Amino acid sequence: MKGEDKKLVRFFEGSDKRFIIPLYQRNYDWEIKHCRHLFADLVKLHEDKRRSHFFGSIVTSRANDVNDDYLVIDGQQRITTISLLLIAMVNAAKAGDLAYDDERKIAMIYRTYIVDEYQDDERKVKLKPIKNDMKAFDALIYEPEKHVRESNVTRNYEFFYNELKSCTLKLEELFESIKKLVVIDIRLEREDDAQLIFESLNSTGLDLSEADKIRNFLLMSMTNEEQEHCYEKYWNRIEIYTGYDPTMFVRDYLTIYTKAIANIDNLYFDFKSFVERTGISREEVMSDMTEYARYWNIFTSQKSDDEKLNTKFRQINTIESTVGMAFYMAFLKYANDNGFTSNEVFEVFDLIEAYWARRIICNYPTNAMNKAFATMHHDVLRLRREQEAKGIEPSQYSEVLKYVLLKRQGTGALPSDAEVSEEFKKRQIYRIPQSYRNFLFERMENCDNAEGKWENIVPHIKDGSYTIEHIMPQTLTATWRQHLGEDAERIHEEYLHTFANLTLTGYNSSYSNRPFEEKKKGYDYKGKHIYGFDESHFSLSNYIKTVDQWTEKELIERQAILLNRFMWLWPMPSTEFKPVEKDTDHVAFDDEDTILTGRKITAFTYKNEHVKVTSWKEMLVAVCQLLYKDSPSSMRVLCNADIWVHSKPDEDYYSLFAEGCYVFTSCGTPTKISILRYLFKNLNLLPTDLDFELIPIADAAVNETTTVSGNSSDIIDD
Repeated sequence: MKGEDKKLVRFFEGSDKRFIIPLYQRNYDWEIKHCRHLFADLVKLHEDKRRSHFFGSIVTSRANDVNDDYLVIDGQQRITTISLLLIAMVNAAKAGDLAYDDERKIAMIYRTYIVDEYQDDERKVKLKPIKNDMKAFDALIYEPEKHVRESNVTRNYEFFYNELKSCTLKLEELFESIKKLVVIDIRLEREDDAQLIFESLNSTGLDLSEADKIRNFLLMSMTNEEQEHCYEKYWNRIEIYTGYDPTMFVRDYLTIYTKAIANIDNLYFDFKSFVERTGISREEVMSDMTEYARYWNIFTSQKSDDEKLNTKFRQINTIESTVGMAFYMAFLKYANDNGFTSNEVFEVFDLIEAYWARRIICNYPTNAMNKAFATMHHDVLRLRREQEAKGIEPSQYSEVLKYVLLKRQGTGALPSDAEVSEEFKKRQIYRIPQSYRNFLFERMENCDNAEGKWENIVPHIKDGSYTIEHIMPQTLTATWRQHLGEDAERIHEEYLHTFANLTLTGYNSSYSNRPFEEKKKGYDYKGKHIYGFDESHFSLSNYIKTVDQWTEKELIERQAILLNRFMWLWPMPSTEFKPVEKDTDHVAFDDEDTILTGRKITAFTYKNEHVKVTSWKEMLVAVCQLLYKDSPSSMRVLCNADIWVHSKPDEDYYSLFAEGCYVFTSCGTPTKISILRYLFKNLNLLPTDLDFELIPIADAAVNETTTVSGNSSDIIDD
């Protein structure tokens, strides 16, 4: 088996060379969305003037010893798609639908990459798809006016043809972009078993992970010496820091800079776009990633130089959620770079733990924390920078963070004392995710033991040596019904799975639904004495030792005791920090919690260009003009897709931003923001490149004004 990095066009080149899709391969099944992504990448390659673009791997083997026919073991989807695009380019140029400078280029593409006219066979097409696809494929070459309907081949060809008709690139320019596509060309030797390799590629589940693709993207453009240097110095260390599974780390690293949560399935493309937009070298990116990976490791493995801080990391890690990792890494690096003391770092993570605990007990959705953690560090730094700009000594990080947490509303809010008190009484602790349950019980049991007797009980809960015990059992016996009184059913339903009725024990399997007196004092079981709550070393059982019965009265009393413990562990923060007064508010485009509806916009900044405007409509048109200036072909591709931006709209509802290009502007502010998000996503732009200047809004109006992320009425706000 031999493999090498190769330009895709070189893979196609050569007379007497054909590529055969084996019959055991599936039919061609790329969707329009895949083709749209590829075409947008090619347009971007032209506009960005980049040298190469990684296009995956292709595995082939010799079909026979007579000629240069190759079986395509893996990569048929990419080969077929590029072939369809080349055919569409040739046909569109011949029909006058695609501009070109030199007619000879049309013939060159046709004879070099689509057909081999020197073949002895009647069929001279270079690519031989499987039977169901081949008829449609050949018709596009020889009889394009007689398309074979109901074929993915024809559907994708028509997509490319329509894109070419509206594209501003000439045939030569688009072909130059195709020439930049690089593949890993893997040729099997005679002794390699092609069928076994196909089965390995398609049946073992060992596809390249997103991190594998990103590693290849970062290293492939380098020389062998540079690859070896960067792999050993950076990527290998990243893998070690992340336990040889860096995919989630890469996602969180990307979040630090984009303040958006990437979809794992699209992580490679999002990361590639990020690197290409920033323009920094691959080695600089890997160096930066390595530094953040070190902080990932410090937090997840509890390897700081301060044991008190390591304990806090361990407690938060018990939650078993990576939703906050972007913040944890960004803050730890910032704290180290700025000489924060261990106590200052501890205060921040103590606040984060309170944010988690209060939201868990109030059953707030975890997914709402994605955006909160993605922007939290940025929000704190922005407020501190505003102080510096006014000549004010920046407030302590934890004080500003308190303000940021207290300011959050809706599903990302920090629950108040009133909410916690109400929800604590009825939260079904026994039925929440196990990791949340472990976190709450460990902290409620140990608190912050000043005597240093802290014990990590979570491993014991996980291995079953410690279990959560229902004091009032899950199934009521006649004795328990009599014990609880005439309201037994109501009491059982109301308190069963709440903190008031739960404790820790090492004898859960033996307690079962025994009477309270036996659970408390212990009993003999098969000749062995079973210790009761009276002998328990768990602090959560201390109150139980003081009572002789278990009725609603005791449940209410213990509930109050544990609620006080909860509030002591995770008090509601307060701060005297106030943001500096500003003539205008600078609002980040990607901040979904910012109040926009009903507010006056005075200007915006896109990248380094500052533009004054008088309305949201004027802003939307002006931003579209700047996007078109940077990427005219890509914007025309989006106009052709006919979503929000169009080439032939009803001019009563749309505004012109370039010749033949219109944007929908007869809508409210939230819709205008949605249009921008659509454009930025499809143009692979960073939301952080855009911010708005707004007339400040009084704090008192916060609760009365609709936010972009809320269910706002779509009032037209020009």
